[in-house]
Order: sequence, then structure tokens, then C-alpha cells
Amino acid sequence: MSLPNDLPIHIYNSKTRSREHFTPFYKDHIGMYVCGPTVYGDTHLGNARPPIIFDVVFRFFSLCGYRVRYVRNITDVGHLEDEQRDQGEDKLARTARLAKLEPMEVAQTYTNQYRTLLGRMGVLPPSIEPTASGHIIEQQEIIQRIMDAGYAYESKGSIYFDLKKFAADHPYGGLSGKNMEELLSGTRGTAGLDDKRSPLDFALWKSADPAHIMRWQSPWGVGFPGWHLECTAMSTKYLGETFDIHGGGLDLQFPHHEAEIAQNRAAYGSDPARFWMHNNMITIDGQKMSKSLGNFVTLHQLFNGSHPLFSKPYSPLTVRFFLLQAHYRSPIDLSDPALAAAEKGLQRLREGYSRLAALAGEPAIAGLEYGCDHGFLALDPSGRLRFSLDDQMHRPVWDLLGQDGGEAGTDSVAELCARCWQHLADDFNTAKAIADLFEMTHYAGRIEAGTADKPSEAELKLLYQTFTLFYLGVLGLGSESSGPDNRLEQVVQMLIEYRADARARKDYAASDRIRDALQELGISLLDGKDGTGFKIQ
Repeated sequence: MSLPNDLPIHIYNSKTRSREHFTPFYKDHIGMYVCGPTVYGDTHLGNARPPIIFDVVFRFFSLCGYRVRYVRNITDVGHLEDEQRDQGEDKLARTARLAKLEPMEVAQTYTNQYRTLLGRMGVLPPSIEPTASGHIIEQQEIIQRIMDAGYAYESKGSIYFDLKKFAADHPYGGLSGKNMEELLSGTRGTAGLDDKRSPLDFALWKSADPAHIMRWQSPWGVGFPGWHLECTAMSTKYLGETFDIHGGGLDLQFPHHEAEIAQNRAAYGSDPARFWMHNNMITIDGQKMSKSLGNFVTLHQLFNGSHPLFSKPYSPLTVRFFLLQAHYRSPIDLSDPALAAAEKGLQRLREGYSRLAALAGEPAIAGLEYGCDHGFLALDPSGRLRFSLDDQMHRPVWDLLGQDGGEAGTDSVAELCARCWQHLADDFNTAKAIADLFEMTHYAGRIEAGTADKPSEAELKLLYQTFTLFYLGVLGLGSESSGPDNRLEQVVQMLIEYRADARARKDYAASDRIRDALQELGISLLDGKDGTGFKIQ
């Protein structure tokens, strides 16, 4: 499907610090690269925000008729503990050493976990999900190109990017807003660190001693690639030397993304991405959540209620909805009340969708599964979204989208539907799009209650299709997945309901039997003023 009026899409470009009109580098095709996780530990909520945000971007571009190649990498080598100074042990290798496992066994375990948990949160798989360890040759080839250009040097078997020399010939620091003078002022007394010419230089290839368990042959000796280099290698291999969008968390702007730009310019003479998109951080009590700070919350803890910060478990789609309630460039603070409010809000949307479907005489689609087809919305086995809309039905919306002079009002069904398109097209504002769905939910309730004039059959169908497209197709909200952990949650919730019925009947013996039986299985019930939750010990 393509929009007859070519819906204008605007994206905030982190590089220019401005909202810019987006057109793809290649007509009707979009290349997007997003930095994925370093797979050395349990997936936490901070790991989930970028894939959820860019899942919406991926879905919306598909809805607008673009063919998207979405590449999201897996880091399984080269990410050192001190990433700012290129020092310390490889994070994944350290986990493997402590657990007495093969590094790739650790990587595979946490990669599988990451994919499974994201799937439960409604995140579609990317087009390509490459690993750093699978692209050693490509990384070595780029190193050689950078050395041939004169911007890298060898030191005791390691290869470093010569940042001072590069910055003398090319602009540097435009993405992060940092300049060489400021960076150098913070490195006094550390010159010569780790055999570098300058403490600002970063590793393209690190020499590995015999005890290092992740190492490869290279023209410069046995070693392993630098963390920054992998993304340059994988993005250019699958998207070309210049592509449309590079995304990731705000904490990657410096040094990681700044280093990527420098590497790309040194090797190919051009910037890698035309648009840079950065999602803001998740905080707990105002402090950034991260593994390095030790204040992170894993997705397992959220889903089973085992973290002391939370009074009960929260479903994967409740967590997804919580993250989408804020604009991606805004920080979002994690708390039990915030998740509880998100849970209630998502339930309101589900009820509103069912009500709207009934008014339109259409099915309330529970969720998308591979291979399903609902006529105008489908997810094929490869994970690609397909849309087939009735152009005549949506003609009033298309006409509104083609007009200048600000966004639509709320005077008609078509204007209400057009706002969903406009808010997503305006830097993927999921918060405002969700507000539009709540307005549709409220409108459906008024129609059902007889306090609003009933729209025509065609208008009701337009409302239904628009709600379905954005609620299910773009925002990815719907029925929970039926993975094994979710089934356990459903069984426990059913027992909690039986126990509540028993307590209402004053059958306290039955109530205690349910509580005690669950306790023996390691499942503790948590009674609170808002209901009963549980924790799995």
C-alpha cells in the first residue's frame, strides 16, 4: 500500500539537532541499522527500549509502503569493561571464565533469551541480525582501508585509530557535541596509556595474549576486534556505505556512534547514516538504569514479579505499552505505580477495541501470528507486515493528510483517524498516537451509550480499521504471547481468582490451601490494596 498524497514524514536528526523531512536514499527502500545488546547477562528493561522503539519505526515505514531492510546486531566480542578507555576484560569472556563455559555458549544463551523475551513483548525480528564474531574478516578489511588512508597505526600487535590526525583533516564530534580540546583536557596525565599515541585513540584491533579465550588470526597477529568497529563492518556490509537511519540508545552517542562516523569517513570518505535517532534512557528514582550501575531490572523480574520494587508481575505487553506512552526522545522513570497505571490503560484500550469492533460488525483481532491474514493486515512467515487497505474507504483520510496548515482537528471521523497517521509521521510520536486511540475508545463508548450520534457504517469501518492498524499493526499491542512463562502466569492468576472467590465466600480453609500449595512450589502470593500478585522464588 502506498499513500496517494505521499505522507510527509519528519524525524529528529540527532546529528543536526533538528526535525527534518525524511526521504529515503533509494526510492521506496529504507535501510536502518540499530545497535543491539552485548549478550553477557540477563536482558534488562534498558535493553528492551531500543528494539521496541525501532520496532514501531519498522512497522510504520512498512505501513507507509516502504520496503525496509532492518539490521540489528548482536555484540558477542570486543566490548571491554572500560569502554571509554578500551581497557579491561571482554565482558562476555569474563562471564564465560567465571561460569567455566565456552564464550559462544554464553553468547548463545543470552541471545536466545533476548530474542524470546522481545518476542513476548511483540517485537518483530529484524531483517538481518548479524553477530560481531561472524564478521571478523569484514572488520579486518576495514582496518586495512583505514590504515591505507593513514588514520590508523600498529602498536605491539594492536591497531589504533589515530583520532588527532583524523580530526586535523575531518570534522569530529558533531554528533555528540564534543570537541577535541575538551576531550584532551580530560586526559591529562594519561598520555601513552595502553601503548597509544594519544589517550583519545581507540582500538580497531587488540592484541590477545595466550590466556585470552576469544581470539583470531590477523595480518597483525592474534587478537580480537574493537567494539566500535563491528557496527561499521555490519552496517556497511548489509546497507552500503551510506544508508538512511542509524539508531540506538542515547548513551551510545559517545564514544560508540562518534567512532562509527570517524571510521566510516576514514574508510569510505562518507558518513554512514543520513539520520541518527537516539532513544532516551530509562531511570529509576531519576538515575539511569544500567548493568554497570547495578540498578537494572531484568525482564524476567518484571514478568514474574520477583523484584522488590514491584508489588506484582506485569505482562510483557503492559511493559511495552508503558515504554510507548512516552516519546522515544524523552526519559521515562520506572516505578510500580507507573506500571500499574499502564496495565489499566492497556486494558481500557482492549475493551475499547472490542466495543468498536462490535459497533462496526467486525472481529476484534486478538493478535498477529506468523502466517495470519485478516484481509487488510497480515504478518507473513518471514516476519514482514503486509497491508491491503481499501483506498476508497480511506480516501477522506488521504485527502486530509495531503493538506497543509497543521494537523487535523476532531470534527469528523476522518480527522480523528488522520491524527494517528500524522502523529506517527511526526518523529514517531507514540504518546500522541496512544492518546488518539484513547479518544477513539471514548468515542466508541459514547456511541454505545447513545450520548453521541452514531456514525455511518463506512465511518465505523474506517474507525475500526484505523484502530486495528495502529493498535495492533504499528504499536504492536494485542493479546499476550503464549510462551511457557506466560502460561504459568495465567495458571497462577487463575488460582488467585479461585482463592479470591473462596475468601469472598469466607472459605478461608480453601484460600489457605491454595496459598500454601503455591508456596510449596516456590510461588509466594502478595496481597495488597490493589489485589494479589505473586513472586516466583
